[in-house]
Amino acid sequence: MPDEDRDEDAGPGRAWRPWTIWLPGLLALAASGLLVIADALAGVMGSWDTPAPGLRWITAAVIGHCAPAVLSLVVLAAGATRPSRRRAAAIAAWMIIPAGVAWFLLAVRLASGT
Repeated sequence: MPDEDRDEDAGPGRAWRPWTIWLPGLLALAASGLLVIADALAGVMGSWDTPAPGLRWITAAVIGHCAPAVLSLVVLAAGATRPSRRRAAAIAAWMIIPAGVAWFLLAVRLASGT
């Protein structure tokens, strides 16, 4: 009978610990949350007096950063409940952070019009 706490790729007796998903999962959630806040503040600042020309891109960036925030919660839940999926969940959680930063840089570039 296979042990549920072991990962198939980790080898015999080497289970992935719970912190291997909690650390990247919470960091991905925090990074996504901070990027949503940064985009929301940029949207507020861009519409104070006269709306900035690229304000729609800022709105798209807020929506775009909500998706990785939800995805990081899903990945965290999947890795926390299924020890056999911790490796894949940890890799996915670590990849959410650079993807969010890349989306932020793309939205800034599109909003500025350059």
